[in-house]
Amino acid sequence: MSRALLTEAQLIDLSLKAPGPFRLMVPLQQIDPGTMALVVAGYEPQYSDPLTMNSGDALKIVKRRDEEWPGWVFCESQIGKRGWVPEKSIKIDGEAAVAQQNYVAREVTVMEGEIVRIESVESGWAWVTNMTDATGWVPLKNLKIVE
Repeated sequence: MSRALLTEAQLIDLSLKAPGPFRLMVPLQQIDPGTMALVVAGYEPQYSDPLTMNSGDALKIVKRRDEEWPGWVFCESQIGKRGWVPEKSIKIDGEAAVAQQNYVAREVTVMEGEIVRIESVESGWAWVTNMTDATGWVPLKNLKIVE
């Protein structure tokens, strides 16, 4: 088994308040739930009526691979709702898939300067709770860990 190197996009820059230029790079998968982050670039949801799936639901694969967001698959539910789903949360069979867990493709609005709580991390995105207690996905590149 080969060991892949983490890319810059898969690492988050943590600035330490120490004299001199010092950066600590931490793999994104190691961010603990409950970690606070500063929104460094605002984000608006791209889908107003996102896909929601329950374990066992049948899905149609719309787009299997995405260059910008590897690890995500664009799916459509039986009632026509669409959204990006973590590849590891579905079992793919050709152009069809079956949900292996409950999931909602909801994104959340965050504003630059806002503090959010990271609940989980998946393939370049963070499920966060914002200041109004709304939850949803935000690109990790829009966040910086708060110390």
